[in-house]
Amino acid sequence: MSQEQVQEPERSRTAKDLALALWFPGFFVLGFMLFYLLPFHAPAPHGIPVGVVGQQAAATVSAELAQVSPGGFDVTPVAAAADIRDAIFHRDVVAGYDPAGHTLYIARADGLQLVQVLQGIFAPLSTGSGGPLRMVDLAPTAPGDGFGTSLFYIAMACNISGYIAVMMMQATALSRRTKLTALAGFGLFATVVCWAIGTAIQAIPFHPAVLVIGFLLSQAVAWTTFGLAPFVRRALPGVAMGLFVLMSIPSSGGAIPKEMVPGFFQVLHHVMPLGQAIDAARGILYFDATAITVPVLGLLAWWAFGALLVALGAWRDRRAAGHEAAGPEEAAGDAEREREHRIAEAVADEASVGGAHPDALADARLLAHPVPTLIGRVVDDAGRPVPRARVTVVDHTGGQVDVAAGSEDGRFAVRGRADGWVTVLVSAPGHDPVSERLRLHGAVSHRSVVLRPAAARAPGEQVSRAPAALPR
Repeated sequence: MSQEQVQEPERSRTAKDLALALWFPGFFVLGFMLFYLLPFHAPAPHGIPVGVVGQQAAATVSAELAQVSPGGFDVTPVAAAADIRDAIFHRDVVAGYDPAGHTLYIARADGLQLVQVLQGIFAPLSTGSGGPLRMVDLAPTAPGDGFGTSLFYIAMACNISGYIAVMMMQATALSRRTKLTALAGFGLFATVVCWAIGTAIQAIPFHPAVLVIGFLLSQAVAWTTFGLAPFVRRALPGVAMGLFVLMSIPSSGGAIPKEMVPGFFQVLHHVMPLGQAIDAARGILYFDATAITVPVLGLLAWWAFGALLVALGAWRDRRAAGHEAAGPEEAAGDAEREREHRIAEAVADEASVGGAHPDALADARLLAHPVPTLIGRVVDDAGRPVPRARVTVVDHTGGQVDVAAGSEDGRFAVRGRADGWVTVLVSAPGHDPVSERLRLHGAVSHRSVVLRPAAARAPGEQVSRAPAALPR
């Protein structure tokens, strides 16, 4: 074999490793340009709902606003100035204008930037009609919230921490039930911490009911991310960040009021959990808990969607386990090939997700159960990966516990026995097989295996030898 032929697979592996390492940062850069720069580079009014007292006055103000900011405002007639507060508190409009009194009614809780835009637009209209603009704030923010954005940062902490918690638990050997319980406990902890700090510095008003919204947000994000994991596999970081960071934050109405971003992001605001949580929390904190039913139901729908995904994943695992236990050889062979394929994918997923160690992830189905696993890599004398090696685990009675095929880069993951001795047999075409007796201790064990080419074995040399410990 020529040197060029030897180097070609190495180049291919290098390109693959680079692609696995860089696809996520590439996605991150592109996503920020499209979902942050696009809506935020030039905030402008987009269909801001405003109430104007009087039918004729509303038509006149609407025509004037259309000249100043085409498409920027959606004017609704209001019978009397006394009705403006109800319209704002029921979230039908974000501001109200009474031409007779030259008064603009606003809600600072919707964000200082929105208030400034409204003031800048209506001040010339009021002056032109005969008097200076007078502003009345119907929903002032907490004393420590100067810009009206504190609620956004508190909600964002609950939002992102749920996603991160799932990502960090992906490489652990905890059971599915333990992980979900931990996500609920962590969500409650994060919500209480954020609420306590926010109220302590007067960034938000003291209202314990908002804790329910924070917890619902954390669970909606966490359970959906957890449920997606076995279906999207190595794409999980991109899918989760795309949903709960790139799409959620710009459309949340927190950093930039939703009325100041393009229509696409205004639609997302009513769909994504972060926007729903901010609407519900604002309603509780500043608008007498009005108009919170729809966003709360939206958060519950996200949580239910995540629970459905979790249930589907558990059903698929039980179905796969049933196939493995089936009597017919054909069904068992199909199940084995499917499982081996999933193991190879899962090991590759760990490298792309960036977990504890590139060799430290077994099949997601195996990690859903508290049983020990053996994870490692098969290489030759020169340290090159031996692809598709066959790894078999046998118990002390000689019964086969598990069998798997390694991936193209030599990685493997197999199931063992809890706290017991097993024999591991490793073989590959063109190499001498290797066997080793191991004691498993209920945790994930890491081993590397060196297979020697068959032609290189000295006459009379013993084939069986102990695999080396996997470098950490």
